[in-house]
Amino acid sequence: FGITRLKASYEGVPLREDTTKEKHLATPKVVQQPGACVRPTKSKLRMKKLLYLCLPLVSFVLLASCIKENYDDCERCELTFSYTGDVSYDIFQQQITRVSLYVFDADDRLVQTKRIEQNELRAFQGTKLNLSPGNYRVVGVGNVFDKTVVENTSANDMSQIIFRHPNAGKGVVEGNDSLYLGSKMITIPADYWYKDDVPFRSSHLKVSYTVKGYVDAADAQSTRAESLLTLRVKNLLPQTDFNNRAHGEKMTYNPDLTLNPSNAEHKGYFNIMRHAADSDVEFELVDKASGEVVHTLMLKDFLEKFPQIDVTKQEVLIPIVVEFKNIGVTVTIPDWMIHDVTPDYGNN
Repeated sequence: FGITRLKASYEGVPLREDTTKEKHLATPKVVQQPGACVRPTKSKLRMKKLLYLCLPLVSFVLLASCIKENYDDCERCELTFSYTGDVSYDIFQQQITRVSLYVFDADDRLVQTKRIEQNELRAFQGTKLNLSPGNYRVVGVGNVFDKTVVENTSANDMSQIIFRHPNAGKGVVEGNDSLYLGSKMITIPADYWYKDDVPFRSSHLKVSYTVKGYVDAADAQSTRAESLLTLRVKNLLPQTDFNNRAHGEKMTYNPDLTLNPSNAEHKGYFNIMRHAADSDVEFELVDKASGEVVHTLMLKDFLEKFPQIDVTKQEVLIPIVVEFKNIGVTVTIPDWMIHDVTPDYGNN
């Protein structure tokens, strides 16, 4: 009896016999007294240890199977965007405020589109995509606004998918948006997440056109700031494809020229698609009242005269200054560009 009591005390479970009338039929039971602690049996301990060992494994299997079964719902492809222009650091945020994204499969069939706005790009300079395992071509067009439409996206050929002004070939075109193109071939794996960067390149040239001396300050005041001149830019390539190559049937742009009464200067700012230095683009200045062409300028002649303007660079401004004097008409560039050719990345 003493040994039994000692064992019971050791296990922390006082024992007592069942005193019911059916004592001879019942199996002795362990009864917990108030305040007593029950020591788990060996079988319960084994089950608990097994549970502790199995839970992490089961959780991992369930999680893995859940993710695997729901790959179609996972944005496993994370892409960042970058643009360095003509410098060694990223200037994407300064130049690009919207990205229209197009995703093509291995056969160049369009499978997904997405538009990322400026507020989203500020929060994360890129995007996440839900793509099944396979090979893809990702193409992003930067700054698609009112002056741009993207066409032929189902052509299955990057040279046939184009972006251009919505009026190209059928109306007045003042100029293009400040367009950029990013492209990257990617391969989405079947068993892990994918990260990559899509580098962008410029798809446009900036042009500023200034006319001095055509009207004096007094006359400029009397015209109530109405332009006396119109500008025609001829032989322009109106569209760019998804290989970032400008082409198409040449056409004429009609940029707006505004007259500043305070200095009697006409000025126009606009963008064109990228053209080579030897292109036949021509600037034609016309008197609005008479319809007379008062000055013409070939772009290639201007670029030859001012070699500091390099149209092979990414960020290019073509700053034409036409000045009417008593001795004739001169063509030059702004003084600031003669002395300082550092690019300004603060404006589009």
